[in-house]
Amino acid sequence: MKIKIALAFIFFVCFISGNWLQCKSLTMNQESKTREELEAYLKTAKIGPDKKPVGGRTDSYIVRLDDGKIKRRGFFKLTDRPRPTAPADSYKYGIAAYELDKLLDLNRVPPIVMREIEGKKGSLMIFLEGALQEKERRIKKIESPDPKVFENALEEIKVFENLCYNRSLCGERDLGDILIMPKEDWKVWIVDFSEAFAPRAELIPDCPISRCSKKLYQNLMNLGDDEVMAKLKLYLNDKEIQALLERKKAIIDRIKQLIQEKGEEAVLFL
Repeated sequence: MKIKIALAFIFFVCFISGNWLQCKSLTMNQESKTREELEAYLKTAKIGPDKKPVGGRTDSYIVRLDDGKIKRRGFFKLTDRPRPTAPADSYKYGIAAYELDKLLDLNRVPPIVMREIEGKKGSLMIFLEGALQEKERRIKKIESPDPKVFENALEEIKVFENLCYNRSLCGERDLGDILIMPKEDWKVWIVDFSEAFAPRAELIPDCPISRCSKKLYQNLMNLGDDEVMAKLKLYLNDKEIQALLERKKAIIDRIKQLIQEKGEEAVLFL
């Protein structure tokens, strides 16, 4: 069972209760950081000696981060069981998802970098303050102030999940990994790709694509295979990359088909 982690673009954890993580830190308005700056922070911030293990099947910890200016906490994952090991579970898949998110300029996956702690390599991420899980939102029937924008965000994530062959939103199996920031214009993030990138060329059967943003569609068409290979070869094997490229083509073909059937305005949104 995947660990339900509230990852963040700019925040840190303040307390833990069971497997539920919440955070308390600065708000986005107080510190407007670019992805590159946040990556640099994750790569260089001093890591405190006290680590808190996170329950679950993976080897993961909460760590303290301090760059001399800002103190945070991060999520450090060590588990590295890449394919062909079964079941596959690797911190490298999370980094691959983030790199792919950057290639597409999607901005739905929070920053994550490779980091070494006490001689062990893993992935390091920051946490999100006040994140609302999509699972919790549905249970409590909390509605977005702008339902159309929110639904569009979920449609983008559905396309990205098909591309990565991940199952957080698709099939509604792990909605705890879809995180919403109610105080930040309902920004939607997706986290935890530790089992993603299965070497399957087909799209996820129970995750049909029906709509997509114009930007994501255009970026998918412009994304070259060589560029994908160059960025992801450190994290994915040849079969995983080849399947990813075939899914990319399948997604583009599916969207083209939808446009022919329904018209561009019904399929593509801003």
